[in-house]
Amino acid sequence: MKRDLASLSNKEYDLLVIGGGIYGACVAWDAALRGLSVALVEKGDFGGATSANSLKIIHGGLRYLRNGSLRLMRTMVRERSIWMRIAPHLVHPLPCLMPTNRYFASSRLAMFAALTINDIVSYDRNIDIDPQKRLPNGRTISKEATLRVLPGLPPDDVTGGAIWYDAQIFNSERLLISIVESAVHSGASAANYTEAVSLLHDGTEVNGVRVRDVLDSQELEIQAKVTVNCAGAWADTVLGHLGDRSPGPTSRLSIALNLVTRQIQPDVAMGVYNHHPEAGGSDGENQRSQVLFIVPWRQYSLIGTTHAHFTGPPQSLEVSEATVQDFIDRVNVAYPGAALMCDDVYHVHHGFLPTDEIGAADDEVKLLREGRVHDHAQEVGIDGLITVVGVKYTTARHVAQEAVDIAVAKLGQKAGPCRTYNTPVLGGQIERFDDFLTDVIARRPAGLGPEVAEHLAYTYGSKQHQILNYLGEDPILGQTICEAFPVIKAEVIHAIRQEMAQTLADVVLRRTELGAAGLPNEECIAVCADLMTAELGWDQDRRQKEIEGVYAAYGKAKMATRTH
Repeated sequence: MKRDLASLSNKEYDLLVIGGGIYGACVAWDAALRGLSVALVEKGDFGGATSANSLKIIHGGLRYLRNGSLRLMRTMVRERSIWMRIAPHLVHPLPCLMPTNRYFASSRLAMFAALTINDIVSYDRNIDIDPQKRLPNGRTISKEATLRVLPGLPPDDVTGGAIWYDAQIFNSERLLISIVESAVHSGASAANYTEAVSLLHDGTEVNGVRVRDVLDSQELEIQAKVTVNCAGAWADTVLGHLGDRSPGPTSRLSIALNLVTRQIQPDVAMGVYNHHPEAGGSDGENQRSQVLFIVPWRQYSLIGTTHAHFTGPPQSLEVSEATVQDFIDRVNVAYPGAALMCDDVYHVHHGFLPTDEIGAADDEVKLLREGRVHDHAQEVGIDGLITVVGVKYTTARHVAQEAVDIAVAKLGQKAGPCRTYNTPVLGGQIERFDDFLTDVIARRPAGLGPEVAEHLAYTYGSKQHQILNYLGEDPILGQTICEAFPVIKAEVIHAIRQEMAQTLADVVLRRTELGAAGLPNEECIAVCADLMTAELGWDQDRRQKEIEGVYAAYGKAKMATRTH
């Protein structure tokens, strides 16, 4: 996967995708698999904005039973199974537990009924699937059993618990990169750090974009028959390039925050209630409850999600210490056993989600439940332009399929059917994950520890041999970056040569797992910087700027020590 902007201006593409988050990546992959010529541009790095803000859960929509949305549940159940099939190394089953209480809507009886319906709706979830991916039926458990698993709950508030199973992404950044790679492998052209600065249009039809190379400021035009706007929080900015013909806002934005903390519960994701008294009452039946999820991930916990209304341009978003402290306080109220303090928070993920409308309470955020695809020819008479408004990781593939279906109809040319539902991403060519993992560990090269082999299997799947090939070039590349992580030096070289990593932050935050749970230590950052300096020929000023860029990505300032 190489970055070659010059080649993008040499042809007219069937489809041009603006935005390299999970939705844009899925659109590009789907279209390329159907035989369309595709270009994908992203103004930052792939997955560097809202797609980086995730609880890493692929869920089956149990929460939507409350609204009777069986159709949406069915869609999400199907997509959960698809993700486990097409990315078997990256998506795995996740047990979930929610305590029940004396109020009817969250009682053991109500949850038993909900779990029963959930199992009926997902009746085919285990058909022809890897045994490691099978999801057991849901069940309720006693108060005593619930408190053994979640001892930090106030006993008087608990009557039992409900257990069900969803799925978790081992590394959401790697999943997105794998999809971009899969699109390129299928014939798409892709470029990060390529900003769409204007739409090429004649007032009634869009036929491409003018882009700016963020790395050297040069501009060029990319011609396309259909342009798909997957710019996320910046989608309306892209539409603004139409001037007076702009269709206007596609949605309101809300801020979404997730925390990475010390591990609170290692075995099960817990859904706990954070109650907000409604006006005119404070008892349990008159409270509006937000469910917070505390999810085990590696040796950490992911906690989310809290939402707040947002106004202003997306680039103006800043998360204050007071906002983080308020989130911590909410977690401690919902699950007193967490006893979180500021020092327990290693990383704060933030991004945007689209809202539907303002809720009954002034501070309530009502999110869109489903992604939307806007055909602007139908809405405002602008042909050749589609906008995708995404909501969930779980349904990104499904919404992308809808968008490409519309694009194919616009193109009026023969194209194959959607194939992303049964085509593994690159690295996903695995029949049985447990057998694959055992084999990778057993066949690891001499000197490579089992924990490193396991890490490579989960991270790169059936592509892990590509990383090991670098060890033949230089055995030193089999060394770990530092003791804290099983990441080896070959992964940094691979990220540069094959995965379009342009900056040190690209490698630390998105190509490897070094920065997934927070700012790595100085040694780790320095070793990565040295590898990239040697590979790319950076001078010492560039090296220092790259190190400072990593600290800035975490909202921290750091003047790195210069080396000469």
